[in-house]
Amino acid sequence: MARRFRAPRLPPPGERVQLAEAESHHLLHVTLLPRGEALVAFDGDGFECDARLIDVLDGRAVIEATSPVRRTSPPRAGVLIAALTRKPAWEGMLRMATELGVTELRPFVGRRSVARGEHLERWARIVAGAAGQCGRGDVPDIRPVQPLERCLEGCDGLRRLALVPGAPLADRVQGAGVAVLIGPEGGLDPAELALADEAGFSPAGLSAWTLRADTAAVAALARLLPDPTP
Repeated sequence: MARRFRAPRLPPPGERVQLAEAESHHLLHVTLLPRGEALVAFDGDGFECDARLIDVLDGRAVIEATSPVRRTSPPRAGVLIAALTRKPAWEGMLRMATELGVTELRPFVGRRSVARGEHLERWARIVAGAAGQCGRGDVPDIRPVQPLERCLEGCDGLRRLALVPGAPLADRVQGAGVAVLIGPEGGLDPAELALADEAGFSPAGLSAWTLRADTAAVAALARLLPDPTP
């Protein structure tokens, strides 16, 4: 299977484009792709094309498109609104949420959150890398940390669910986009649940057991996200 690399744009067959510095470093010094080797270039918006490595200029890889551009990821909505957790769990959740097909990530600091801080550039690199590795042609949009009230906005038309231990189990509704709200390890507090209710989020459960926040997020996405096949 050809390696995948993100390109700033996808040119028509026979034309060339130079990759960004970080992507070039990965191609040249991590995967050690030889010149002339086939690869797949994707733009992060759901499109890709076949290409090959042609040259290296100023330390950056130059690739040439060898096929027309094609769509790889059908439009679908999967929004994860998640309270920040400790770094290893949070970054693992970002990777797995990307692999499962989430399209937008909205972090917030919950009233019971232990973790604080924002590392948006690092998070963006994590989701872009996960998208490339799993074969997605699009990259999830990850927002800056915002108050929960702001994160709950703009979900009209989506099935809206708040993960609450002990609530009825939720199942996938085929063809329906979904927005999933999950709190920190201590869960959503009553005020946060009230905000979710006002925004149209229904309580939903996943298991009879208490799950870690990152486990619950991944389980919810696997269970609820719409099928990615057209």
